[in-house]
Amino acid sequence: MTGFDAFAHAQTLLAGLGDHEPPAGGVRLHEPAADGTTAHDALLDGVWSALARPGALATNFRLVESGRQVDRSRWMRSRVGDGEVLHTALVPAYLHSAVERGATLVISHLEALDERVMLLCEALEYLLRARAWVNCYITAGENSAFDVHSDDHDALILQLLGRKHWEVDSRVGARSRDLAPDSLDRVLTPGMCLSVPRDTAHRVSGTGELTVHLTVGYEPFADVREETRAAHALVGRTAPDPDPEWLTTRLALRPDRRAGASLRSALTGEVGSGTRIRWASRYPPYVTTGDEHLTVTTMGRRIRLDRRLEHTITLLTRGGALTYDELVAGSDLPDADLRALVAFGARNDFLICEG
Repeated sequence: MTGFDAFAHAQTLLAGLGDHEPPAGGVRLHEPAADGTTAHDALLDGVWSALARPGALATNFRLVESGRQVDRSRWMRSRVGDGEVLHTALVPAYLHSAVERGATLVISHLEALDERVMLLCEALEYLLRARAWVNCYITAGENSAFDVHSDDHDALILQLLGRKHWEVDSRVGARSRDLAPDSLDRVLTPGMCLSVPRDTAHRVSGTGELTVHLTVGYEPFADVREETRAAHALVGRTAPDPDPEWLTTRLALRPDRRAGASLRSALTGEVGSGTRIRWASRYPPYVTTGDEHLTVTTMGRRIRLDRRLEHTITLLTRGGALTYDELVAGSDLPDADLRALVAFGARNDFLICEG
C-alpha cells in the first residue's frame, strides 16, 4: 500500500466516530489530532490519478451545475483505441471555468479507479459488514450544485483538500427542507470525517477555494436484511430484527470477494518476506472450533483446518494486510507449517498474496 495503511486508517476513522459498528445515534464528527495521520494526502493522490486515467469510463464522471448535469461532450473527449479500448480524457479549460463558477465534478465509484481508495473501501466494508462505494466531489465556488437533500444510505464524509461547509439536520430521518435550529454547522478541513445517517437532510456549500472530499456510501447488512424481509413477506409474517451473529454468519455465506490476485503464489507456492497477505473475503468469515479442527465459513464455502492453526487464522481474519515477516512474528507456527498454510490459502483462494 503506497502512502498509508488503509485498514489502520479505516479503524482510526471509525474509532474517532465512536465505535467499530455502523455509526448510529445521530450525526458524528471526527477531528484528527494535530499530529495525526496524513492518509488524506495519499487518498488525494488517488483522486488526481483517477482524473488522469485513460481507461476510465465516461459514466464514472458527472459535471453538475445549478442542479443540472452538463453535457459530457462539452468537457470530455472519448475515443476507441486499438483493441477497442475506450479512452477518455477530461478537457481542463472547460472544467476549470465550470468549477470556478460553482459547478461540481463528481467521480462515481472512485474505488474502481484507484488502488488506494479501493483498499480503504474494502477495509470499511470489512469493519462495517456493509456494501460500500466511494464518490468524489470537486468544486471551488461558494454555492453548492445541490440544494438541501437527503440520501437513502448512510455515509462517511472524508475531507481531503480545502474547506467545505456542512449543515446536517440534528433529526435523524428528517427529510425536511428546513434544517432544525440545533443542526450541525461546521466547516470541514483536511483529515476530518463526518458521519451522516441515511434519510438525514443536509446542505453542503463551498468556501470559495478548491475543495475535494470523498463520500463513502454504505448499507450495513443491506442484502441480508432485504432477503430476510422478502422471505418473511412471502409467508405473511413480519421479519424480526436479526441478531448480529446471525447476520455475520449469513454474510460469510455470500461469495463476495475482495479485489486482488494471488496467482503467482498459487502457482509457485512461494512467498517472500515482503509478500502482503490478507483475507480474501469481502466480509469477515465465521469461525467455529472443535476439539481438533477449525471450521471456517467464508465466501460461501466451509474450510476445515487443523486446530493448531487457530491463532494464525485469527491474525489473518482481522482484516488487514500483513507481510510474511509480520505474520511470522505474530504466529505460533513453525516456518514450514506457516508457508504451507499460506500456499494452501492462495491455492484455495481464501488468502490474497501479493508482491
